[in-house]
Amino acid sequence: MVYGKPMIKSTRRQFLKRSLALPAAYTASRVGGVSMTSMALGAVSSGAAAAAECSGSKSLVCLFLAGGADSFNMFVPIGNDYSVYRETRNDLAVNESDLLEVSDPSRGSFGFHRLLSTFQQMYIEGDLSVVSNVGPLLGPTVQADVGNLALLPESLFAHNTQQKLWQNAAGKISGTGAFGWGGAMGVELAECNMAANVPGSISANGANTWQTAKDGGYISLSPNADIQRMYGFDPSVAGWISQASRQATSTRLQQMLEQASAEGQPLLLREAASILSRSTVVTEQLEETFENFTQMDWKPDQRNKLERQLHLVTRLIEARESLGMQRQLFFVRMGGWDTHSDQNERLPLLMTELNTAVDNFRSALTMLNLNDSVTTFTASDFGRTLTSNGNGTDHGWGGHNFVFGGAVNGGRVVGDIPSYAKTGNPDDAVDKNGEFAGRIIPTQSVGQYGATLARWMGVPEAALPSMFPDLSRFQTQDLGFMS
Repeated sequence: MVYGKPMIKSTRRQFLKRSLALPAAYTASRVGGVSMTSMALGAVSSGAAAAAECSGSKSLVCLFLAGGADSFNMFVPIGNDYSVYRETRNDLAVNESDLLEVSDPSRGSFGFHRLLSTFQQMYIEGDLSVVSNVGPLLGPTVQADVGNLALLPESLFAHNTQQKLWQNAAGKISGTGAFGWGGAMGVELAECNMAANVPGSISANGANTWQTAKDGGYISLSPNADIQRMYGFDPSVAGWISQASRQATSTRLQQMLEQASAEGQPLLLREAASILSRSTVVTEQLEETFENFTQMDWKPDQRNKLERQLHLVTRLIEARESLGMQRQLFFVRMGGWDTHSDQNERLPLLMTELNTAVDNFRSALTMLNLNDSVTTFTASDFGRTLTSNGNGTDHGWGGHNFVFGGAVNGGRVVGDIPSYAKTGNPDDAVDKNGEFAGRIIPTQSVGQYGATLARWMGVPEAALPSMFPDLSRFQTQDLGFMS
């Protein structure tokens, strides 16, 4: 006993030093940035209230336009309403000649900005719906409610809070609504991925609120790094070292993992061992899977960060069956949409990058015959003000979003288009003096938007009230844009 204790302490120190320093570094760079914390939370939860619908394979992609996208210049009314739009937007208004026309049988004619030609094409083909005027809401809200802060979501117009509210579909960023609705979906759909070693919830752009969950987790992969097995744990890696040394190192590390995982060891040590064990399995399976990606002729533009992320997502979608996944949840993010200044110069660049990335993504899915089972939806911090600040726009509230994929009931506008008028506008969140502010009150909530997508993914109806805490306040709980 006297001699055993120092040996155990020394072994623990060696294990933590070796396994948490070296592999963690390679997990970040060589495994494409797998988040170790998220891996620790990635165990399948058995707490789902009802059975999920797991038939077929489905993938859902959250495309977050960070900064607050000016969607009022991405999708514009045509005809009689255009003159009202132009008068209010003034120097920011898109020329009518720069609009690609589409129509909605009940709402009239509209135009996508000419730089969003792929979006127009998807709309015409019936694969894209415009979900009008969406935003965080505690319940149905009208202009008379704006002065009552108790009826409004927390910290309106603030980037950090509104991003979280969009991603947790609640009116608060703390308490029961602190976790993301994507993460909650992952927990409810976990039984659909029982055969998978790799978590079905994956971020291609680091940490986010949307995929966080109390009882589940996600992994984060980098589109900028190849998936490679970790040095030391896998004797097939690092060929410049002798085979005998590689095998000895691998055997010793495996022994240390088994010892660290044993009952009676400190919780931190067992958790670290569990994370490393799972990460080695994930790394090995992903590396083998990616070697078989069939769309090798798609070389993403390295300057287009969104395209690189969607390329990674496409590889994982193609591999979902070989990975044992029936349900996948992805998060991608494109920044730069906070156009307080130089909007007329910056917005075209952003839309060009967005359109190119989405076009290549959709083309690859179509060639792989996967378009019908993949749905992508946009989200953003908030819409922007209808009025110009002299060189750009300021933070708004409601805005348009786009849902696309073969399962979308597309070719239409979902929800009412708000008024663009400067006077007598019932949709305006007036300032403290009751004057026109140019910030549009949402008429459809993030909860309604998310619940519609969750149903398509197979989330049981009984799980939706906890996933979307304010959903019960809305009479329409399915917006109907999914087939």
